Amino acid sequence: MIKTSLKIILIATVTLVFVFAFSSSYNSHNIDHLDYVIAIGIDKAPSEDNLQISFEFTDLSAFSESNSSTLSDPIIDSVVASSIPEAINLMNAYAGKQLSLSHCKVVVFSEDVAQSGISQEITYLMNDTQIRPTTNVIIATETAKDYIKNSTSLLEGILTKYYDIFPTSADYTGYTSNILLGQFYRNLTNTDSGAVAILGTKSKNESQSNSSNKKNSSSSDGSSQNNTSNDESSLNSTNNNSETNDTSSNTSTQSTHLEKSSDNSSLDNLSPGFAIVDGDRGTENIGLAVFKDDKYIDKLSAIDTLCYSLIENAVDTFNICINSPFEENKKIDISVSSLEPAYTNINLSKDVPVITIKLNLTGKTLTGQENLRISDSSTLTKINDSMKDYLSSKMKDYLYKTSRNYKCDLNGFNKLAKQKFLTIPDYTNYDWNEKYPSAEFNIEIQSNIISSLLIQDSQME
Repeated sequence: MIKTSLKIILIATVTLVFVFAFSSSYNSHNIDHLDYVIAIGIDKAPSEDNLQISFEFTDLSAFSESNSSTLSDPIIDSVVASSIPEAINLMNAYAGKQLSLSHCKVVVFSEDVAQSGISQEITYLMNDTQIRPTTNVIIATETAKDYIKNSTSLLEGILTKYYDIFPTSADYTGYTSNILLGQFYRNLTNTDSGAVAILGTKSKNESQSNSSNKKNSSSSDGSSQNNTSNDESSLNSTNNNSETNDTSSNTSTQSTHLEKSSDNSSLDNLSPGFAIVDGDRGTENIGLAVFKDDKYIDKLSAIDTLCYSLIENAVDTFNICINSPFEENKKIDISVSSLEPAYTNINLSKDVPVITIKLNLTGKTLTGQENLRISDSSTLTKINDSMKDYLSSKMKDYLYKTSRNYKCDLNGFNKLAKQKFLTIPDYTNYDWNEKYPSAEFNIEIQSNIISSLLIQDSQME
């Protein structure tokens, strides 16, 4: 009898273990009951108090072996709500599945939303345990929905792969930066510093097609109105011609603006937020968005972003184009690499902070000029001096613009300044926010230039 009772207890125990072990396979968190969000776009809704929040979803069928190389259209659903959590609840009800944000790669804000302040949205995202701190933060010059809608390319069959890869271009260009949600939140909530986010804009072909669509739409409306009556036709024709001329004028202005932007595509003249590339993908990421407190205030150009990245040790190799020290109106392309991390020293003994930044670089000439011995040591010395003068000038321009105009410590020099004080009250009394906009900057660059044309020169000899 005792043995029978023990057997019954043992069987019951094993049964309970199996029930609890496998019950989770049938709950609401099963993969079939979840919608995986890979991107969130946040725009202003027509109602002033609401947001239009767009969710881009993963098409799980795209990950099967048969569809691994097939490019699928983005799946984007939008909802108007007062906040992100309300939008998620509404989308859960609409989809009939629970939204999972654990695979979200990017959060995109439109300029309109960012200018109004985004501390509430960023705080929610940081407190959501599903959102990873490694999610990228992007400010779109157009609507956030348009940005995520056009972030597809034939070069990448799987969109999540593109979202993973594009921020790494900062390592070898310096024209953008890999801004993560956790890093952005810390800088946004630090009253002694400013914050930056990735700047996203539509590519050239997408901007032009939008202008063309508007023009065609206007012409189409005009032709439909001309089919009413003779009197109304005459009146509408006049109005439509006027509207068409206005639209054409606007379109021409936009096209001219784009052409000027593309013609002036050197780093020195490139305006941030304007289309540069005419290509397959509908978006591009060049430059950074600047935040003061929690509000978006301005854009950093590509060359400013490069300077920011150099101080942050966020770029390994980059190309620059400098004026030739030998011949007017000629340029020399140089590939530059960092030999060691940038070193920053802060002197607080004077009335204003004196900040010294030291760089150790090496460069390689990528282009030569006719009748110029690019391998000659004296020639390389002059090129090296020109490169140092160019970078020093651009870095000072960036630092004085952000400190004087924006009054933002974008590179977090305040963290080094804190180390100079024994106590927090001492640092507070120093009043970094008051002193930093008057800071002085020194740039010290140690560099050497080597020629990539040594083989050709030796053969010529």
